[in-house]
Amino acid sequence: MRRGVSIACLLALALGACTVHGAHEGSSAGTLTIALRKEPTSLNPLALEGTDSYTFGPLIYSYLTQYTPDGRSVGDLAAAAPTPENGGVTDGGRRLVFHLRRNVRWQDGAAVTARDVLFTYRAIMNPANNVDTTYGYDRVVTIAAPDAYTVVITLKKAFSPIVGDFFGGDTNYPILPAHLLASFSNLNSVPFNAAPVGSGPYALQAWERGDRLRLRANARYYAGTPATPELDLPFVPDDSTRIQELQTGEVDAAFLLDASRIAQLRAISGHRVVVTPVPYFYALAYNVRRPIFADAAVRKAISLSIDSRTLTRKVSSGVYDADTAMRGLFTWAYDPAVKQLEFNPAAAGALLDRDGWKRGSDGIRVKNGRRLEMQLIFPSGQEITTRLATAIAAAVRATGIDMSMRAYQRQQFIARDGPELTGNFDVSLYDYQGTFDPDASWLLACDQSAPHGFNLSGYCDATMDKLLEEAAASFDRNVRIADYRAIQRRLMEALPYFLICQISEVDVIPGDLRGFAPPLLSPFSSVASWRRSGGSSR
Repeated sequence: MRRGVSIACLLALALGACTVHGAHEGSSAGTLTIALRKEPTSLNPLALEGTDSYTFGPLIYSYLTQYTPDGRSVGDLAAAAPTPENGGVTDGGRRLVFHLRRNVRWQDGAAVTARDVLFTYRAIMNPANNVDTTYGYDRVVTIAAPDAYTVVITLKKAFSPIVGDFFGGDTNYPILPAHLLASFSNLNSVPFNAAPVGSGPYALQAWERGDRLRLRANARYYAGTPATPELDLPFVPDDSTRIQELQTGEVDAAFLLDASRIAQLRAISGHRVVVTPVPYFYALAYNVRRPIFADAAVRKAISLSIDSRTLTRKVSSGVYDADTAMRGLFTWAYDPAVKQLEFNPAAAGALLDRDGWKRGSDGIRVKNGRRLEMQLIFPSGQEITTRLATAIAAAVRATGIDMSMRAYQRQQFIARDGPELTGNFDVSLYDYQGTFDPDASWLLACDQSAPHGFNLSGYCDATMDKLLEEAAASFDRNVRIADYRAIQRRLMEALPYFLICQISEVDVIPGDLRGFAPPLLSPFSSVASWRRSGGSSR
């Protein structure tokens, strides 16, 4: 999900040699070939989530606002991000005004206006449309367009994350063309989904099903025609194959690569490896709706049994960071004084003993005739996730906990009728994608419990809800930081989730590619500025 990245762009670069590989068959001068991990199910952003929304939103579409690489909200379709200082936020934070640029056109030549913003908002809120989340949009009480280039929204109460959530840098959803879609009762199966028209830097040239997407630079793009004329995006799901094709020159770049392959990636001639800590994090979600996890002692004992620091270092070859796991969720409001639980299997065992869980003859603990057993679910397809799951199950067994494992295909894992959103699991391991804004309501608030949101643990605490509301109500960063300190402390006390590590994105790009910005939320956020040395891609 795009709930969503980084910490003001901490960046590590490893520069390779300057050899440039020859183009693969089918590529041409002016084309940049980038391997994608998977083929999208749709090119309608209302149907996308997670890495798909990060990929195709910034390529084909535009947003009201976006983030700069250093984390500032700036205008995209809007001329500027609304703030109290520029008069765009008034009425104590309840009223926001967006003034649209007047020189933006859809890729078919039609003007982008406030009508498109209102239409897209209503499409998101239309129950007939299969959207993954309405978070943020559900805070809007009224939306109006006083003229063709002004949008005014009124909120139920002040909610500062709305700037990033309402068609901004933290949302799944860019703006859609009303003139092409307003006649449909829903957008779930319309022709547009395979042949989109956006207002972003690139337009779809061809979708070769099962093989690749081909995009061409949008000559009507308001910020100017992108420097790279064409993008060729083959679908290469296997990391080993993507690395091999980088080595042979069949592809020029690949994003979100397996961190455990970092040494191999840094050895690829003619390329750079860009490592960026992002607001993604691995975490265990304890399903507190299950009686066994309503017991806080069990949650804490499992967490104490996991040596997340050593485990993270091993599975990610030192790229991911267990000590800053909380930073993956709280970004600029992260409080390093709130410490993660230290690995202490002896304390875990003593805690379970006091709670009445005694070791049986086979080493597994038993209480009132019930074995301490559970199932850990996780998405397949990434070696790091599988290695983490296997190591976690082994670690807790040493404490006397029988944890079996079950892998699901990623699309099944996160589907509406999948195990996470239906609550059909004991413990889940997942690589969460957060937002740059530190609002954690999507993960912790009572009203966001799955299937209504992404609070997968089902955790509900009135004090936490109050803290989350207070933090989000202020537009003063210092006030919010103080509130999020209290939220982090309470999260560590309750442990509905055990945050294992912060994820760093690993991207490999040509050594001569200029204009690539470290990915605050998407590696494609700077795509309009990409160019190869000498002025063109190969």
